[in-house]
Amino acid sequence: MSSAASSLQRPILLLEPSSLTASIIVSTARQLNLPAVRQVSSVRTASQRLAAEGFSGVIVSLDDAPAAMSLLEQVRDARFAVDAQVPVAVTTDQVDASTAVQMKALQVRRVLLKPFKVRDVISTIEMLRGER
Repeated sequence: MSSAASSLQRPILLLEPSSLTASIIVSTARQLNLPAVRQVSSVRTASQRLAAEGFSGVIVSLDDAPAAMSLLEQVRDARFAVDAQVPVAVTTDQVDASTAVQMKALQVRRVLLKPFKVRDVISTIEMLRGER
């Protein structure tokens, strides 16, 4: 199996502290036969998962923005098992200018503003799956 094919079968890691939001994203992906989404609720747990296994994409909530941005910096610095160029999306309530600059530097490919529509989540998961 080629590395591109195997990366498409890897799950997507979702860092989302809200169990309601996370369950909607995970169940939507499952119902639509999208890539599996593995949810974690803290940056610490996300770090452990990223250190232990590869993912085809990462969706990170910026609810705890400093810690979340630090996590993304570590991903881009190749400090985890996941590819340093893994596609990344973020969810947030708002984006200010300095956050936008940071996200650009960290190669964030999509920003989902809360509250977001289910179709936006679906297209984000498809985008994460398709980029490699």
